[in-house]
Amino acid sequence: MIALQEILHSTQQILPEWLLAIGILALVLVISFGKPESKLPYGLSFILILTYTLSVTFFYSDLANKSISLYSGMLILDKTSIFFKQLLGISAIIFMVHSRLFRYKFEGEIYFLILCVILGLSFLSMTTHFLVIYIAVELASISSYILVASKKQKTNFEAAIKYLIFGAASSAIMLYGISFFYGISHTLNFTDPIFLKFTNTNSPLIIQVLSFMFLGGLFFKIAAAPFHSWVPDVYEVTTTPIISFLSFAPKAIGVLVVARVAQANFADINPVLLLIIFLSLIFGNLAALWQTNLKRMLGYSGIAQAGFILIGLLKGPQSDFYGAFFYILTYLPITMGAFFLADILYKQTGSDELEDYKGLGQKHIFLGINAVIIMMALIGLPPTIGFMAKLMVFSSIINLGDALGSSVYYGLLIFGLLNAAISIYYYLKVPYIMLIKTAYKQPKYAPNYLLSIVLTYFSLSLLIFFFFPDFGTEWIKAVLF
Repeated sequence: MIALQEILHSTQQILPEWLLAIGILALVLVISFGKPESKLPYGLSFILILTYTLSVTFFYSDLANKSISLYSGMLILDKTSIFFKQLLGISAIIFMVHSRLFRYKFEGEIYFLILCVILGLSFLSMTTHFLVIYIAVELASISSYILVASKKQKTNFEAAIKYLIFGAASSAIMLYGISFFYGISHTLNFTDPIFLKFTNTNSPLIIQVLSFMFLGGLFFKIAAAPFHSWVPDVYEVTTTPIISFLSFAPKAIGVLVVARVAQANFADINPVLLLIIFLSLIFGNLAALWQTNLKRMLGYSGIAQAGFILIGLLKGPQSDFYGAFFYILTYLPITMGAFFLADILYKQTGSDELEDYKGLGQKHIFLGINAVIIMMALIGLPPTIGFMAKLMVFSSIINLGDALGSSVYYGLLIFGLLNAAISIYYYLKVPYIMLIKTAYKQPKYAPNYLLSIVLTYFSLSLLIFFFFPDFGTEWIKAVLF
């Protein structure tokens, strides 16, 4: 009877997920019995995403600064999970608007898969239970594999197969690590005192190795090296609104789970994170230098961005992951704005190759200015919010170096600054080609003022939040662990 009451009470606390799950079932019926050219799947999906976002925002408005344990500890509801679910909902809304503005004629199954990704990531954001983490990661991953192949072209199938193979390998490694943890502690919740008791009796090196194995599945979702091999091909061939959503949502929720692992403090994962950070920064930046395809370049730069975000998760005596969470908040408009820009450039030239953008900014100066602002934000230059994000994570390194007395963190600071400098070359290459270089045959430009206005909103947000960052900083402070 007590167990039944616990289930009923817990079920009442996850209204947004229930609304989303019921809506997904309704969408299946609409897709199955509706006409293929019907716009009803889009409309229903947009309403579901909007309802999910609003319910996350207002249903928990009276939640105190405490965590609520649900389903006997399988789920945990707190301000942090609500914050990340809000970002998840906002990114999905941007996906819907993006696809509509560019008149993508997606089949209903695409919206079904997007909703499945949201549902999986939503559960992933509020758990410290190994089994729930694995199931949620798989739900989001399998839906993502199918989304990549949805264009039904040979290149998409090849990229989706590569995505699937590396995803399956990462999941297998993660599950293998989980099995060892369960064998050690006989519990699947890494915040359980029993789990902490038994892991502390084992060799720290063994626990670090197992932590690396478990975190492998999450690093795959974050697109961090060495779990990154799928990134360039998937980014290049996937439809732009889809990859725009997938470039942010899984990365953000993956960062949250890694932060929960660091907060649990059952292992010193700083050495693991340092390895991943160094690999991600150096490989992502150096590989991006040689790219001639914009979406492929954004893919490699996303690997480097994952490295910068993970810097904010390095744990010290007084770490609260403020830098990482602030970076994630700013990464939403920056990366989705970059892909919106990429889609406008493709619409004008029919190509994702950088050389085909020669002189395009000269034809329409506002497009060139927007490109400058967005690329400066990706680098982390003032006066954009990207500068504030980089400043936050680099400040956390200095604090760690002082607190732990280790020169490694000062070395990481220098290494990170050098990599930020390297990124100037390939990011500013985009506006340089658009504004400075001249094509032999001047490109024809047919301006779409609505798209230009929306792109300008992205750019203005990056500038406004630099001068008035209080909204973001206060929001982050309110949702820290």
